[in-house]
Amino acid sequence: MTEVLEFLTFEDVVIVPGKAPVEPSQVDISSNVTRSLKLSIPLVSSPMDTVTEWRMATVLARLGALGVIHRNMPAEQQAMQVSQVKAQGPDLWEEVPRVSADSRISDALAAKGDYFAVIGKNGIEAMILRVDSNYELESWKVDRLAKLLSMVRVHPTVDKDGRLAVGAAISPFDVNRAKMLDRAGVDVLVVDVAHLHNENALSSLARLAKEVGTEIVAGNLGTAEGVKDVLAKVDNVAGLRMGISSGSICLTGEVAGASVPTLTAVMNGRRALEELGLMGKIPIIADGGIRSAGDAAKAIVAGASSIMVGRYLACAEESPGAKIRVGNAVYKQYRGMASRGAMERRYAEDRYSKPSKAIEEGVEGLVPYCGSAIKAVSEMALGLQAALGYAGARSVEEAWNGRLARITSLGAGEVGVHDVETSL
Repeated sequence: MTEVLEFLTFEDVVIVPGKAPVEPSQVDISSNVTRSLKLSIPLVSSPMDTVTEWRMATVLARLGALGVIHRNMPAEQQAMQVSQVKAQGPDLWEEVPRVSADSRISDALAAKGDYFAVIGKNGIEAMILRVDSNYELESWKVDRLAKLLSMVRVHPTVDKDGRLAVGAAISPFDVNRAKMLDRAGVDVLVVDVAHLHNENALSSLARLAKEVGTEIVAGNLGTAEGVKDVLAKVDNVAGLRMGISSGSICLTGEVAGASVPTLTAVMNGRRALEELGLMGKIPIIADGGIRSAGDAAKAIVAGASSIMVGRYLACAEESPGAKIRVGNAVYKQYRGMASRGAMERRYAEDRYSKPSKAIEEGVEGLVPYCGSAIKAVSEMALGLQAALGYAGARSVEEAWNGRLARITSLGAGEVGVHDVETSL
């Protein structure tokens, strides 16, 4: 008889509150995304052609996160985009007004833009602060910026030479592209197939890994067996991309009937690494279905070191998706890499198995425009600090000792907003 497993999604669980050792603003959310590359904000952009090209990768690296440039383009163009990121300065504040931490809030509110750099006494530590009307209303209570807790400490993600770090997606079958990106100075090669636990894909990746010196993130994977097989067969694996068919525009679960929700995939990856004695040495990237800092925190408690998002950043100004106005509202284009439009570009068609190239496993749509990625990333960072504080952790690694609890459908309804009118 076929064994029936039980998979959990983010909505099935909640974080069990633990004793908070520090205030949320003191929680260190920095974490490794590969064996050697550390992020001050553990967020990675999905390598999708409506999410990440060089502009998005640049702003993310300046914020302390990481962008992974998609591969649905000629290899030469992708390598050129890697070089474009490397050519940018690491200083985010070139594009954001600067104010002193000793400034009065009223003066900061007069600055143009919603975000600005707060320069500390040593002139090195800089922060992003989101300004809204609430700060103005509360300014009589907190007069100086330095007293505000809602600040995100920013340390750019850079390579050993001080240049911005950047990732790039590759196919396990395309050694020439991987070599070209390696020569361009890419910091991490992210394997971009829907199901890496495939004999041909694994054999090809094993050969490719011997041809490049750049760290490799292997994925996508969903099971402990898949992780073990990858690590047994492929050298130079520096990270794992866990989750199958949880993305908001992914149809694989419907078309193929196959899925491992991201939360369960992360737990499976953690179990494999613990059994191999590698937990904490090979980072896990939770990929798919993460809609909020709460989801991200659940993934981290489950064992992830960082999270990968697509839709969360597709709405941003820096994403390559087209901006479209519908009536008085502005949207940005967002599509899955197995959607008809993405497949017509051909370059990433082998992300899904070759026999199914003609079958669409993704959709195309629009997401409401949300302004600069600075807003999305800073809100994710602030939310993660708060969430990990609830978990009783002062760091990502400590959060792995946190607990998740299953919640009933009635409990989930109580956790959400209920019994009020919110549209008035």
